[in-house]
Amino acid sequence: MKQLPAETVRLLSSSQVITSVVSVVKELIENSLDANATSIDVKLENYGFDKIEVRDNGDGIKAADVPVMAVKHYTSKISCPEDLECLTTYGFRGEALGSICCIAEVLITTKTAADDFSTQYILDSSGHVTSQKPSHLGQGTSVTALKLFKNLPVRKQFYSTSKKCKEELKKIQDLLMAYGIIKPELRIIFTHNKAVIWQKTRVSDHRMSFLSVLGTAVMGSMVPFQHHCEDPEVFLSGFLPKPESDNSLTSLSNSERSFIFINSRPVHQKEILKLVRQYNNLKSHKDSSRSYPVFFINIAVPASSVDVNLIPDKTQVLLHNKSFQWISLYGLSLQYAKGLPKIKWTNLLVGSKAYSKWF
Repeated sequence: MKQLPAETVRLLSSSQVITSVVSVVKELIENSLDANATSIDVKLENYGFDKIEVRDNGDGIKAADVPVMAVKHYTSKISCPEDLECLTTYGFRGEALGSICCIAEVLITTKTAADDFSTQYILDSSGHVTSQKPSHLGQGTSVTALKLFKNLPVRKQFYSTSKKCKEELKKIQDLLMAYGIIKPELRIIFTHNKAVIWQKTRVSDHRMSFLSVLGTAVMGSMVPFQHHCEDPEVFLSGFLPKPESDNSLTSLSNSERSFIFINSRPVHQKEILKLVRQYNNLKSHKDSSRSYPVFFINIAVPASSVDVNLIPDKTQVLLHNKSFQWISLYGLSLQYAKGLPKIKWTNLLVGSKAYSKWF
């Protein structure tokens, strides 16, 4: 047996972190949000395979951090294992920029409030700075990735069809919508080949952000809800379809408008989605098992109760205390009970002993 060369190890791990154009955009967007950005521009050329650029107006990168800003496992967000129990940032592993450098050509332009001017840095495949020059960018950071998957021809070939490329654009738009909803103060513009695909302006609250994403007709069919439990501490809020709502407005054939967040992080939570779909089926009085309701739910729990380090894209999380999930589902079931016979809404939770303690 032989030890793998460092370059091969970097490529293997990087191709697991960065799997597609949308994964690049997601990592860069989360870096921007962690840097307190309120304005983000996402620009693609040739569906992102020629160029991906994410520009923000955030804090910028300090000069002292520049030499290691894209070197793997360097991060300003955690410093010890205990920090994982109190995460307040989207990113924390120090892998994203380093992984992108392995599979693309990367340029970073950045300026902090203390800098007199911005500087553009060119990085090598290991994330180290190879050259730099003054630039004209205002405060914030712009990350540009060129020739994505240049050294992974099979993966690039996978996205070579027009259908796959358009699906990737749609996934990016859906991702940006999620962040646009959970961050009302965030302005986003998404362009492809210089044509605007989607945009959102800054708004005042979650209702206005949900309205800006869904439109007036759909929002008119939604009802706000809140549920709070003190022990353990769980707070639910969001918007669900009204019992009398028009299914053509509040249901889709897929889950792309079923927005679930845990501590403002967009996640895939099967139990929550299943319960909402069951409710939607009951209130519509017909079999809608193939449809997915439009809704927005944010579940706020103590940071120490969530493990987000399950998979590279952090879209699946574990709640340390199962009670958090039970209470979340119970709180939702109470909301769904409005307008439904008791025997029906209690049946939503039948079949799972985990929830029996609440009845």
